Amino acid sequence: MFKTFTISVLMLTAALPVKAQVGPGLGVTDHVASGVESYAQVCTRNSNGRLSLRTGPGQNFRKIKEIPNGHFIGLVTGRYSQDGFWWWNVYHNGSRGWVRSDYVCGDPQ
Repeated sequence: MFKTFTISVLMLTAALPVKAQVGPGLGVTDHVASGVESYAQVCTRNSNGRLSLRTGPGQNFRKIKEIPNGHFIGLVTGRYSQDGFWWWNVYHNGSRGWVRSDYVCGDPQ
């Protein structure tokens, strides 16, 4: 019985979301490291604008696709890039990539 209890506790612990925390500078903050933490909306400067979803946190990374203004994205984790901007790692309609936070409304950062 103790063996079953121990295995159950280990399985439950492994299923819980993991948080990572690092100091200032580049790196992930204390946002949940796996899965969508919250949702936010793409807010570009004009109503027909689009936000680039990129392979990494920076404008020098390849563009995966463009997300139209007003669409909702799932926020996974975030970090500062070498360009000095905060970037969110997000999900949008089956795609995962990075977007600049200054084009995200409802940004919890």
